[in-house]
Amino acid sequence: MFLIDDIFLAPFRGLTFVAQAVYDAAEEEVENERQALRDELNDLYMQLELGDISEETFDRREEEILDRLDALREAEQTLDDDGPA
Repeated sequence: MFLIDDIFLAPFRGLTFVAQAVYDAAEEEVENERQALRDELNDLYMQLELGDISEETFDRREEEILDRLDALREAEQTLDDDGPA
């Protein structure tokens, strides 16, 4: 009886595995993007400290980076709400 159950449930288990793999890849992509944005923000602060960019340029670029981080946070929240199938 258990063998028949395994045969009937195999497609669903495969689908669950695929959904989990996609979910994990999406989470990893969000984390990689977040780290890249943090690095970019650190570089921006360094450029300001060294006098390589003006305060206005810094403010504009900082706002862009922070907006992208906010968008990532929203995307991550959506991932967490939906979760893997």
